[in-house]
Amino acid sequence: MSEAPDSTQRDFWSVRYEAGVTPWDFHGVPAALRAFLQRSPGGGRVLIPGCGTGYEVQAFHDAGFDVTAMDFSPVALERARHHLGPLGDRVRLDDFFADRSLTGPFDLIYERTFLCSMPPARWPVYAQRMTQLLPPRGRLVGLFFQGEEPDGPPFPLTPAQTDELFRPSFRLTHDEPVADSLPLFAGRERWQEWTRV
Repeated sequence: MSEAPDSTQRDFWSVRYEAGVTPWDFHGVPAALRAFLQRSPGGGRVLIPGCGTGYEVQAFHDAGFDVTAMDFSPVALERARHHLGPLGDRVRLDDFFADRSLTGPFDLIYERTFLCSMPPARWPVYAQRMTQLLPPRGRLVGLFFQGEEPDGPPFPLTPAQTDELFRPSFRLTHDEPVADSLPLFAGRERWQEWTRV
């Protein structure tokens, strides 16, 4: 009997990118992020972990932010660099958890499909890494996938699990439903803004 695929391994994602099986790929910038950028002053350092094709890199750059994006799939990196053209050098091939050259502070970290891509056992390490990279008043913002299904990816979080992960290091300052989710996430995404305390 073969083992279940392991979404913590880069080949898991590279195989899917190569096969064109990417139901998480929005092919653009979500409306909630566009609205956030319109009401947020530009400037500051932004990190986008698990950036995939990297559409949001351009959006943050255009809003005046200094963007660093990363993915640990070489295939995703190649696609992001092709898509972004001159901004392709903003994307690096790295493992968010293992790369110790990635240091903060960042003013903002953008989340979209990165947290739910990893099994729940990895979530506390994700939260710890966010705490390391964001200073007080730094923000973790993005789309968070909610639900209770045990099998994934994507692995949804319940609101209670989200609170347990981020409090007491973060305070939830904005929370609203997402109207333009992809079918894979429809009706179960929230735009949330967490501020480091």
